[in-house]
Amino acid sequence: MNPHFIFNSLNSIQDLILKGDVEHSYSYITTFSNLVRRTLSYSDKDFIDFEQEIKLIELYLSLEKLRFKKDFSFTINTNNIVDIQIPPMLIQPFIENALVHGLLHKEGEKKLTIHFELKDTLICVIEDNGVGREKSKAIKLRQRSEHESFSSKAIYKRFEILSNVFEGQFGYTYEDLQKENQATGTRVSLIIPVKHKF
Repeated sequence: MNPHFIFNSLNSIQDLILKGDVEHSYSYITTFSNLVRRTLSYSDKDFIDFEQEIKLIELYLSLEKLRFKKDFSFTINTNNIVDIQIPPMLIQPFIENALVHGLLHKEGEKKLTIHFELKDTLICVIEDNGVGREKSKAIKLRQRSEHESFSSKAIYKRFEILSNVFEGQFGYTYEDLQKENQATGTRVSLIIPVKHKF
Protein backbone atom coordinates (compact mmCIF):
# COMPACT_ATOMS: atom_id res chain seq x y z
CA MET A 1 0.00 0.00 0.00
CA ASN A 2 1.43 3.29 -1.10
CA PRO A 3 2.51 5.81 1.58
CA HIS A 4 0.82 8.52 -0.50
CA PHE A 5 -2.52 6.80 0.07
CA ILE A 6 -2.01 6.78 3.86
CA PHE A 7 -1.02 10.46 3.81
CA ASN A 8 -4.03 11.38 1.63
CA SER A 9 -6.42 9.39 3.83
CA LEU A 10 -5.21 11.15 6.97
CA ASN A 11 -5.51 14.53 5.22
CA SER A 12 -9.09 13.74 4.19
CA ILE A 13 -9.98 12.69 7.74
CA GLN A 14 -8.30 15.85 9.10
CA ASP A 15 -10.37 17.92 6.65
CA LEU A 16 -13.58 16.37 8.02
CA ILE A 17 -12.50 17.10 11.60
CA LEU A 18 -11.67 20.73 10.78
CA LYS A 19 -15.10 21.11 9.16
CA GLY A 20 -16.66 19.82 12.36
CA ASP A 21 -18.11 16.74 10.66
CA VAL A 22 -17.73 14.52 13.74
CA GLU A 23 -19.93 11.67 12.51
CA HIS A 24 -18.10 11.17 9.20
CA SER A 25 -14.64 11.75 10.67
CA TYR A 26 -15.26 9.09 13.32
CA SER A 27 -16.56 6.68 10.68
CA TYR A 28 -13.50 7.16 8.46
CA ILE A 29 -11.03 6.91 11.35
CA THR A 30 -12.63 3.57 12.25
CA THR A 31 -12.42 2.42 8.60
CA PHE A 32 -8.82 3.56 8.30
CA SER A 33 -7.74 1.77 11.48
CA ASN A 34 -9.55 -1.39 10.33
CA LEU A 35 -7.73 -1.24 6.98
CA VAL A 36 -4.31 -0.75 8.61
CA ARG A 37 -4.94 -3.57 11.07
CA ARG A 38 -5.96 -5.98 8.29
CA THR A 39 -3.03 -4.95 6.09
CA LEU A 40 -0.55 -5.65 8.87
CA SER A 41 -2.27 -8.91 9.76
CA TYR A 42 -2.29 -10.25 6.19
CA SER A 43 1.17 -9.09 5.16
CA ASP A 44 2.97 -12.12 6.59
CA LYS A 45 0.48 -14.71 5.28
CA ASP A 46 0.89 -16.73 2.09
CA PHE A 47 -2.87 -17.15 1.56
CA ILE A 48 -6.03 -15.64 3.05
CA ASP A 49 -9.73 -16.30 2.51
CA PHE A 50 -11.13 -14.68 -0.64
CA GLU A 51 -13.76 -12.93 1.52
CA GLN A 52 -11.00 -11.32 3.61
CA GLU A 53 -9.37 -9.93 0.47
CA ILE A 54 -12.70 -8.52 -0.72
CA LYS A 55 -13.25 -6.83 2.64
CA LEU A 56 -9.78 -5.27 2.44
CA ILE A 57 -10.56 -3.93 -1.06
CA GLU A 58 -13.92 -2.53 0.12
CA LEU A 59 -12.26 -0.75 3.05
CA TYR A 60 -9.59 0.68 0.76
CA LEU A 61 -12.13 1.92 -1.80
CA SER A 62 -14.39 3.46 0.85
CA LEU A 63 -11.44 5.60 1.97
CA GLU A 64 -10.57 6.55 -1.60
CA LYS A 65 -14.21 7.55 -2.11
CA LEU A 66 -13.65 10.19 0.56
CA ARG A 67 -10.94 11.74 -1.60
CA PHE A 68 -12.86 11.53 -4.89
CA LYS A 69 -16.16 12.54 -3.28
CA LYS A 70 -19.44 12.16 -5.23
CA ASP A 71 -17.88 11.75 -8.68
CA PHE A 72 -16.47 8.30 -7.87
CA SER A 73 -18.36 5.01 -7.82
CA PHE A 74 -17.20 1.42 -7.76
CA THR A 75 -18.71 -2.02 -8.28
CA ILE A 76 -17.30 -5.34 -7.08
CA ASN A 77 -18.78 -8.48 -8.63
CA THR A 78 -17.52 -11.57 -6.79
CA ASN A 79 -19.73 -13.98 -8.75
CA ASN A 80 -20.63 -15.58 -5.39
CA ILE A 81 -17.19 -17.21 -5.18
CA VAL A 82 -16.66 -18.98 -1.84
CA ASP A 83 -14.38 -21.50 -0.16
CA ILE A 84 -11.11 -20.44 -1.77
CA GLN A 85 -7.95 -18.74 -0.56
CA ILE A 86 -5.68 -16.42 -2.53
CA PRO A 87 -2.35 -14.65 -1.92
CA PRO A 88 -3.11 -11.43 -0.01
CA MET A 89 -2.90 -7.89 -1.35
CA LEU A 90 -2.15 -8.76 -4.97
CA ILE A 91 -5.21 -6.90 -6.25
CA GLN A 92 -5.14 -3.61 -4.29
CA PRO A 93 -2.01 -2.18 -5.99
CA PHE A 94 -3.69 -2.49 -9.41
CA ILE A 95 -6.81 -0.78 -8.08
CA GLU A 96 -4.63 2.01 -6.70
CA ASN A 97 -2.95 2.29 -10.08
CA ALA A 98 -6.33 2.70 -11.80
CA LEU A 99 -7.34 5.43 -9.37
CA VAL A 100 -4.09 7.41 -9.36
CA HIS A 101 -3.25 7.19 -13.05
CA GLY A 102 -6.64 6.70 -14.68
CA LEU A 103 -9.37 8.37 -12.66
CA LEU A 104 -7.65 11.13 -10.69
CA HIS A 105 -7.12 13.24 -13.82
CA LYS A 106 -10.56 12.59 -15.33
CA GLU A 107 -13.29 15.21 -15.31
CA GLY A 108 -16.81 14.16 -14.40
CA GLU A 109 -18.04 10.71 -13.47
CA LYS A 110 -15.34 8.26 -12.46
CA LYS A 111 -16.19 4.56 -12.50
CA LEU A 112 -14.28 1.49 -11.39
CA THR A 113 -15.49 -2.09 -11.80
CA ILE A 114 -13.84 -5.19 -10.37
CA HIS A 115 -15.05 -8.55 -11.66
CA PHE A 116 -14.01 -12.03 -10.50
CA GLU A 117 -14.32 -15.36 -12.25
CA LEU A 118 -13.20 -18.71 -10.88
CA LYS A 119 -11.75 -21.31 -13.21
CA ASP A 120 -8.58 -23.32 -12.46
CA THR A 121 -7.28 -19.93 -11.35
CA LEU A 122 -8.97 -16.77 -10.11
CA ILE A 123 -9.38 -14.19 -12.85
CA CYS A 124 -9.75 -10.61 -11.67
CA VAL A 125 -10.61 -7.89 -14.19
CA ILE A 126 -10.26 -4.25 -13.08
CA GLU A 127 -11.69 -1.67 -15.45
CA ASP A 128 -11.78 2.11 -15.18
CA ASN A 129 -13.23 4.85 -17.38
CA GLY A 130 -10.20 7.07 -16.83
CA VAL A 131 -7.98 9.11 -19.11
CA GLY A 132 -6.05 6.09 -20.43
CA ARG A 133 -2.41 5.14 -20.10
CA GLU A 134 -1.03 7.42 -22.83
CA LYS A 135 -2.59 10.59 -21.42
CA SER A 136 -1.59 9.53 -17.90
CA LYS A 137 2.05 9.19 -19.02
CA ALA A 138 1.92 12.65 -20.62
CA ILE A 139 0.49 14.20 -17.44
CA LYS A 140 3.11 12.50 -15.31
CA LEU A 141 5.87 13.74 -17.61
CA ARG A 142 4.47 17.29 -17.60
CA GLN A 143 4.26 17.31 -13.81
CA ARG A 144 7.70 15.69 -13.58
CA SER A 145 6.09 13.31 -11.11
CA GLU A 146 8.23 10.63 -9.55
CA HIS A 147 5.24 9.04 -7.83
CA GLU A 148 4.77 5.33 -8.43
CA SER A 149 1.45 3.80 -7.38
CA PHE A 150 3.27 0.58 -6.75
CA SER A 151 6.58 -0.96 -7.67
CA SER A 152 6.21 -2.68 -11.03
CA LYS A 153 9.33 -4.72 -10.39
CA ALA A 154 8.10 -5.93 -7.00
CA ILE A 155 4.67 -7.00 -8.26
CA TYR A 156 6.17 -8.65 -11.35
CA LYS A 157 8.61 -10.54 -9.13
CA ARG A 158 5.80 -11.69 -6.86
CA PHE A 159 3.85 -13.14 -9.79
CA GLU A 160 7.03 -14.76 -11.06
CA ILE A 161 7.57 -16.48 -7.69
CA LEU A 162 3.94 -17.64 -7.62
CA SER A 163 4.32 -19.09 -11.13
CA ASN A 164 7.42 -21.03 -10.07
CA VAL A 165 6.01 -22.28 -6.76
CA PHE A 166 2.59 -23.31 -8.07
CA GLU A 167 3.74 -24.27 -11.57
CA GLY A 168 1.23 -22.14 -13.43
CA GLN A 169 1.03 -19.08 -15.63
CA PHE A 170 0.12 -16.26 -13.28
CA GLY A 171 0.43 -12.57 -13.99
CA TYR A 172 -1.36 -9.58 -15.47
CA THR A 173 -2.06 -7.87 -18.79
CA TYR A 174 -3.16 -4.32 -19.61
CA GLU A 175 -5.60 -3.34 -22.33
CA ASP A 176 -6.29 0.21 -23.51
CA LEU A 177 -10.01 0.84 -23.98
CA GLN A 178 -11.00 3.05 -26.90
CA LYS A 179 -14.05 4.32 -28.70
CA GLU A 180 -13.67 6.09 -32.05
CA ASN A 181 -9.91 6.37 -31.45
CA GLN A 182 -10.48 8.11 -28.12
CA ALA A 183 -9.23 6.64 -24.85
CA THR A 184 -12.12 5.54 -22.65
CA GLY A 185 -10.18 3.84 -19.89
CA THR A 186 -8.00 0.87 -19.05
CA ARG A 187 -8.62 -2.79 -18.30
CA VAL A 188 -6.17 -4.96 -16.37
CA SER A 189 -6.66 -8.71 -16.09
CA LEU A 190 -4.99 -10.67 -13.28
CA ILE A 191 -4.54 -14.43 -13.16
CA ILE A 192 -4.15 -15.48 -9.51
CA PRO A 193 -3.46 -18.90 -7.97
CA VAL A 194 -6.10 -20.34 -5.64
CA LYS A 195 -6.29 -22.90 -2.85
CA HIS A 196 -9.61 -24.65 -2.29
CA LYS A 197 -10.65 -24.81 1.36
CA PHE A 198 -12.60 -28.04 0.93
